[in-house]
Amino acid sequence: MKKLLSEKKAVIVGGGGRIGSAITRAFLLHGAEVLLVDREEESLRRIAEDLPVGERAHCHPCLLEMDHEGSADELVRVVTDRLDWADILVNCLGYIYRAPFTAHSMAELDKLMRFNFSITFAVCQKIASMMVKRGSGKIINFSSVGGLRPEKEHSGYCAAKAALIALSRVMALELSPKHIQVNVVAPGPTETVPFSSPYYTEHPEALRAIETVAGRIGHPEDHAGLVVFLASGQSDWITGQVIASDGGWGLA
Repeated sequence: MKKLLSEKKAVIVGGGGRIGSAITRAFLLHGAEVLLVDREEESLRRIAEDLPVGERAHCHPCLLEMDHEGSADELVRVVTDRLDWADILVNCLGYIYRAPFTAHSMAELDKLMRFNFSITFAVCQKIASMMVKRGSGKIINFSSVGGLRPEKEHSGYCAAKAALIALSRVMALELSPKHIQVNVVAPGPTETVPFSSPYYTEHPEALRAIETVAGRIGHPEDHAGLVVFLASGQSDWITGQVIASDGGWGLA
């Protein structure tokens, strides 16, 4: 198999999550060196232990609490120390909260904007500045189909994910002359922690209602091939795009 990311250095923020870990494995398989950033030490340990021995040396777990905009400065220090530079940045940070619009907590709105938008804004700003100096780079931000179409009881979440899409398109416009491509992956419902919550355990009909036309929700691995493509040289002519990786969910 041709390795699409040979000699590339990648940073995956939120890499300890189910989607992030799937992307990590795909990147390593395609020859990248990966800085895996997450706040969950157990997740980082588990991912590293599960890797084939030959790939472990190319994965650098990094325990870092990405909980405020200033965390981006610490991330830059870690990137410089562990990788020297970054060719690829993938932002998988996310937080979800469910409530009717009229009962939506303002404190939760602040949290939604911080974890789904503001921190990613700061990380992109810092890492893009590093990429500008090298004259190339790939940035892939994870939004959601909720940033493209309304979802009941997710007003704050949809707004934050839509804001991330808008930011990414502006970034693509400004960074394209510097040979940096910025694209967005908008996953549909995927087997991640929110869909393992008590709500869906107690309401299996709600989970069935969001199945795709394929008769299931997505697996984390369903998104990995797309991200490898967007991170590789094969996508150099693609920027500013929002790609729904939703198994046809938007068709229903």
